[in-house]
Amino acid sequence: MVLGQGPVSTGPEVVATIVAIMRGNPDTTFREIQAQVQSRHGVRLTHTTVGNILRRHGLQCGRGGRRLREMEKRLLAGKPVSEWYCRKLLKANPALRERGRETAGPGERVCVTFFPVATPAGKVFAHVAVDTFGGMAVAEFYRKGTTEAAVDFLHGRVLPFYRREGFLMRAVETNRNTVYYGGGETHVCGVYLKLQGIGHEVRPVAMPAMNGFMEKFKQAFTSGFVQPLWLDGWRRRGGEESRPLPEPALAGMREALVKWLWHYNGEEPQEGYRNAGLTPRACWQGAGTLKAEG
Repeated sequence: MVLGQGPVSTGPEVVATIVAIMRGNPDTTFREIQAQVQSRHGVRLTHTTVGNILRRHGLQCGRGGRRLREMEKRLLAGKPVSEWYCRKLLKANPALRERGRETAGPGERVCVTFFPVATPAGKVFAHVAVDTFGGMAVAEFYRKGTTEAAVDFLHGRVLPFYRREGFLMRAVETNRNTVYYGGGETHVCGVYLKLQGIGHEVRPVAMPAMNGFMEKFKQAFTSGFVQPLWLDGWRRRGGEESRPLPEPALAGMREALVKWLWHYNGEEPQEGYRNAGLTPRACWQGAGTLKAEG
């Protein structure tokens, strides 16, 4: 079986093998990874698929990967790095855009956004919160990308998660989308956050609209959750992805998202800035006792 021609669904065991190979020997080539995966799991992965998996974990193959790690260390140390390498580093790890704004613990800055998700069964909106300490993510699917849905997500999913863990949410960062911002002090989202005692930080116009930690999550979410939907028995006639998602399909996606988030937060180590090989869950465990599974 060949995987990699188009969106690819690879099981956690295959992903774990690839990551373990690279961590064991950073000089391993793509060809060697492909051969070992085929020997252990009976699947042949394309160069593109292996590269996508490695990028999701902050890894690079061969000498180029070693050089990129060296350049990241130079960048973080404030030493000169060429513009070409800066672009490569930011593409591999968008969280590097947020350097200089580091948070010291969970809840200090939680970036929140939403984006449409088109599946072969219909369209939904993913509402997502990513903590800039460790990259811990909370997400849920809604039928609409509206202020009402955004506040419901914060009130019903995000705040309860932090309360269960004993961490305060001190600030929420959003872009300037009218779902979150506008109309002065009367905007529903801002009023809600103020009532909860949570600060509202709005990204300046001069900065990219999406927080780098959120962009990093979105890359992993797209390749690890959304794209496999097109291979796992969901294929329909072209164009149906724009219609509303049927209720049973929405319920199934929500259940699948819970499982995927558990894997992402607790089983996918993130190399480089800022996790340095730790999972989001492990970063949080270093700051306190993490009990929740959401």
